[in-house]
Amino acid sequence: MRPSLFILTRRLFIPSGILTFSTVGGSYSNINEQKHHSILKSISRPFSDLLMGNKESSASPPPFSYDPFDSLRKNNFSNEEFERCFKYFDSHNQGCWSREDFRRFLNALFSNKKRSYCILNDLVEQYFRETDFNQDEKIDYDEFIQAWKKTIKCAVKPVSALVVVDVQNDFISGSLALHSCPAEHRGEEVVPIINRVLLNVNFDVVAYTYDWHPLNHISFYENRHLRKTAPESPVSAEQANVLDTVIFIGSLDLAKRIEQVLWPAHCIQKTPGADLHRDLVRVDNAIHVYKGTNPEIDSYSAFWDNMKLSKTSLDAELRERFVTDVYVVGLATDVCVASTAMHAVEHNYRTALIEDACRGVNEKEIEVKRAQLNETGCIFVDSNVVPGMISGEDRRPEMARGMFIENLKEIGRYKSQ
Repeated sequence: MRPSLFILTRRLFIPSGILTFSTVGGSYSNINEQKHHSILKSISRPFSDLLMGNKESSASPPPFSYDPFDSLRKNNFSNEEFERCFKYFDSHNQGCWSREDFRRFLNALFSNKKRSYCILNDLVEQYFRETDFNQDEKIDYDEFIQAWKKTIKCAVKPVSALVVVDVQNDFISGSLALHSCPAEHRGEEVVPIINRVLLNVNFDVVAYTYDWHPLNHISFYENRHLRKTAPESPVSAEQANVLDTVIFIGSLDLAKRIEQVLWPAHCIQKTPGADLHRDLVRVDNAIHVYKGTNPEIDSYSAFWDNMKLSKTSLDAELRERFVTDVYVVGLATDVCVASTAMHAVEHNYRTALIEDACRGVNEKEIEVKRAQLNETGCIFVDSNVVPGMISGEDRRPEMARGMFIENLKEIGRYKSQ
């Protein structure tokens, strides 16, 4: 099917009282928003540090007045336009690129309307070596096309999905409300932010996920006596408290050992607590993913259960719609949001977590998950920059690296460092 068949209509279900965001937003403090989406700004970002920095960088003046990538998009990435793009950076008209030509190409590709993003020289050199297949110290047109065509198309004209994770009543005002968890975050604060994103950003695909548990689910603290704990469990069922981790003896058809955090009973199927928050905007033609339905295993991620024994429909549905980029929002940052983002990266989607549209359970765990996600290539952004990224005008180098490597693997050109 053609991708255009799946572009979402803009007909929205808008709950009463949210058309004027100041009305809804009045109950949520801007200070609180800023507090919760900036708590981790000081965390180191190893992968980002490789890409961005002030020392030995490939920084150049602002992007060129002629944008060859905009021209590629407007001309549907034709072969002729790729040839024109290649010639544009061939400063000596030799039919190949020098290192300086290649640097100019990277600076133009990884840019926004105001500036080029800064890429460290070490990474520029690494990209050059990976693109120079025959190791002749220059890049010819065939090498450029094989190495960069797919990456350019994804950067310039991405197909983007917003995955709205578990914005359900029980996580906001019910049995597992985030304000009662160690971080004391207010889950309801994400609702107006997600609504603004849904109303103002032209996502190609939107997916809503639901924790959707049966009454006898393994994750419920109230059910801890229903299963035998393993001898190596750090705590017995009798001694366990809410948020403790126990190890159960698994069922024969799953696994011998199930490690499980104990949560208060929550999001029980077909109960009000499992419903999406009443003020959350719903879009037509969205994907709906129900997870955690097997009573014997939990499922934080919208892609897999916690032991990767069974897969949801989300990956298949995104691929049917030709999605390249996944943006994750919702509850909770350090649990289901982080797990969904991690698996999105594993499935080779260019992945971003919209930080101000998420809230979490435990601030220390949020820091741990953020560091882990940064290592994989997932980036953290605020909602105000998302429109430019969706349009292909704001092209982040951090989002390109994984796609570039995966393409090299597909064409048999990847060499591990």
